[in-house]
Amino acid sequence: MKILPLLTTVFLLSPVTTPFLVAAAHSNDFSRKSGFIQGREFASRRDANFRNALVPKSAGSTDEHRTRANQVAIVMPVSEKASTKNAQALDATQVRLLPGSPFYERQELHRRKTLASLEPDRLLFHYRALAKLPQPEGINAGYEGWDSGFLRGHMAGHYLSAASRMAATGDEQYRRKVDYMVKELAKCQDALKQDGYLAAFPTNAFDHLEGKPGDYGGVVVPYYTIHKIMAGLLDSYHYLGNTQALQIDMKMADYFEKRCASLDPEQWEEILRTDKSRNPQNEFGAMSDVLAELYEITGEKRHLMAALRFNRSWFVDPLAKGEDRLAGLHANTHIAQAVGLAHCANITGDPEERKASENFWRIVTREHSFVIGGNSVNEWFDRPGVEVGASLDKQQELPPTTAESCNTHNMLKLTARLFERKPNAEYADYYEQALYNHLLATVAPDTGAMTYFLPLRGNFRTYLNGTYCCVGSGIENTPRYNEGIYFQRDDSLWVNLYIPSELDWRKVGMVFRQEGDITRGETVRFTVVKAAKKSIEVNFRIPGWVSRPAILTLNGKRQEMEGKPSTYVSLKRTWKAGDTVTLTLPAALYLKQAKDDPSMVSVFFGPVLLAGELGHENMPNDFADKDAYLTLPAVAVPDITSSSHNPADWLQGDPNSPLTFTAHNTGKADGIIFRPLYEIHHQRYSVYWRIRN
Repeated sequence: MKILPLLTTVFLLSPVTTPFLVAAAHSNDFSRKSGFIQGREFASRRDANFRNALVPKSAGSTDEHRTRANQVAIVMPVSEKASTKNAQALDATQVRLLPGSPFYERQELHRRKTLASLEPDRLLFHYRALAKLPQPEGINAGYEGWDSGFLRGHMAGHYLSAASRMAATGDEQYRRKVDYMVKELAKCQDALKQDGYLAAFPTNAFDHLEGKPGDYGGVVVPYYTIHKIMAGLLDSYHYLGNTQALQIDMKMADYFEKRCASLDPEQWEEILRTDKSRNPQNEFGAMSDVLAELYEITGEKRHLMAALRFNRSWFVDPLAKGEDRLAGLHANTHIAQAVGLAHCANITGDPEERKASENFWRIVTREHSFVIGGNSVNEWFDRPGVEVGASLDKQQELPPTTAESCNTHNMLKLTARLFERKPNAEYADYYEQALYNHLLATVAPDTGAMTYFLPLRGNFRTYLNGTYCCVGSGIENTPRYNEGIYFQRDDSLWVNLYIPSELDWRKVGMVFRQEGDITRGETVRFTVVKAAKKSIEVNFRIPGWVSRPAILTLNGKRQEMEGKPSTYVSLKRTWKAGDTVTLTLPAALYLKQAKDDPSMVSVFFGPVLLAGELGHENMPNDFADKDAYLTLPAVAVPDITSSSHNPADWLQGDPNSPLTFTAHNTGKADGIIFRPLYEIHHQRYSVYWRIRN
């Protein structure tokens, strides 16, 4: 591979004396404007640099060698757009949901029931067992299923991430639970006496991954679980200021960074190569994402070095060129990698990694996604452009294995990273589509139970009775509803989602309240509760689905604006307490055609996907194993017979029930009730319909 001219930045690696309390540091060290190494040579050189930095001095090494080992020159791309120039999502530390939306209702159900039902001591069971620490009275086992199997211990990490967000909203019961779990995990880490190692399974799992003999206990994707634990600990620090969680995390990073550094580049490449089969032998989650975040918190460059080692040239290079090689790959494995790739690129400015992460998002959302914003069949990316046609899952059309929810969990993370880099309404449009029509629809509104797959034609959802990966990400999804609504940079605010909420924008001293449910056609009202002492620009998204020009008023006076779909309109002024802005976003019924068959359509009202109810006949108990009913046949979905492609001509609204419509003059589809997909549960349904003249 050709090496372009280089301009290096030297990172000084200090001994392991990292301060525990360092404000989130978006380093300004990345100041050079150009120069980078591409491809495998960059990856190999990066591997070698990282390895040299952490190898201890041998008896025969020279002082010169030690100095070079401790002052490694990391050659990495850096652009003028350093991480300090990125926008930032405003999260649960500053955003509270208000009553008046399905998001608030599901989050409160989650707070009271779903998340509250998990017992910290059962989540800790395998950690204590490995550390040979006594279990509390009455605790004889952990949770059954994957959390006691090949993903042993993953639920503890997810729980910390979910509970920390709940606690950040002022819920003290979750703060106490998080603090307790962190304290107990620290005891486990100390008792293991393995140089900072912490997991619910022995190090044999990593020995096995590295090709060494021994009993690995069936834990085949250990880095996947390590990522969840480290991410949960960092969330405990970020949301609650728990410095003990940060200390544990740093010790874990030290252990794994040294372990990785002991491997030669060929071994490391083999371990991280996940494109050789549909179900790879390793899945390492978003390790580069969590290590990049640890770097931002501590300012320790070695964590960024370690993060970059997880970004592989076999994945980056084709994507940077815009090539779609995703067909047949395990979707969530590679979406998680793209999340880390985007995060690293936001820090370093690497032009190849920037292009790769942006192209990955574009390829997935345009070529591999369903109308709900989710993707995959039987966990795999299908061929480009396949939506309703014969799939990789036994050539079935829209099988019951569509749209694994973990995938969309990570796609929203990726979308947020890309928006931080470059605020763009297209990213916000997708975020809204996938949040409303996939993730919100995975949660049963009566029990809070979650789904793995989301069937799309003639089937029903199965709500999970175990500790699957999608239960782990699922308990995080609901507390994350606060995220993605608002982003900020300097004195500018972006309003991306129209969900009733209150923002305490502490950086500028402004409190901003949003009310009104756009899904029910309500005008959105913004009130300045507390004003900043300087001029602030507020950017309001005009969604791509508006049916007529949006109307914006300031203190009752209509504002002249362009307001094209998928753009922003801005108001910049010195705001006063009591100022009000209203935004009317006209919505209407419309159809979306499938990419591969224009006669297959889905019905929307504004941002909301409407599904047709197909009944409860012969429904089994839908709280079950994720694969329990995959062989049950779908019910027949009648065609819609109409000469009109305007659904307003054949759907009659219910004046007493917003977003409820009845089909008429459609042939065999007459009488079918259409409602939001996120409201239809415990019955069969369809979101794809064949329309015939």
